[in-house]
Amino acid sequence: MSSVAKWYIALVVASGTVILLLAARWWSSASLTQFAALLCFTLFASTLKVRIPGMTSTISPNFAFLLIAIAFFSFSQVIVATAGAALMQSFWRPKSRPQMVQVLFSAAALVLSSAFAFTAAHLVVRPFDNNSAVALVLLAGTFYLSMNTALVSIVVGLTEQQPIKQVCQRCYEWAFPYFVFGIVVTGLISGSFSTTTAWRSSLQVAPAMVLAYLYFLGRSKKQAESRAVNEEAEELLAISSLER
Repeated sequence: MSSVAKWYIALVVASGTVILLLAARWWSSASLTQFAALLCFTLFASTLKVRIPGMTSTISPNFAFLLIAIAFFSFSQVIVATAGAALMQSFWRPKSRPQMVQVLFSAAALVLSSAFAFTAAHLVVRPFDNNSAVALVLLAGTFYLSMNTALVSIVVGLTEQQPIKQVCQRCYEWAFPYFVFGIVVTGLISGSFSTTTAWRSSLQVAPAMVLAYLYFLGRSKKQAESRAVNEEAEELLAISSLER
């Protein structure tokens, strides 16, 4: 791993840690019961992982519940839910044993993405309509997707010595349709939510996100199988050329 990659990872992890500490210091919760319920939904969604072909990164429908948290819960609650979701996504049935640096970076990247999405969305919406859940979800989803994709693409490009632009394009090819579907569905449904029933109403989002998960899971498996077949064909071609 290059020194640039190490410094970048250290910077992201340090920034995520600072945000976590600030969230703990500013902790506020109008109802622990509501927050606990939403946290459970988010953690469950984190177990529904889809691996991006050709990468170790995974995507999960947990972002839909994090967007609901951004619209209806406090900053500290959003950050705690995000950290929990990131840890669950890393440790739940991994394909290989995750390294600590990977876990820390993934958690920090998601925390930074959520913090940026929360702050930017509320700053934009607040002067116009502070109660517009739909606008908050749509804007937060856009900011979250952009920030998270950038952070992950840069670290993959630096650690695997691949062109960052190419890695970013590959991430967007997979993440963009998945996230856009979730953002639009969550945004439209959130218009009927209220602050006191958001955690219960968020169950309306679950069926759509499960269907999206199943679709992209099947698509991921097909591409993985196609990739394996192509690699096997290339190996056989290389062997046959050497035997001539």
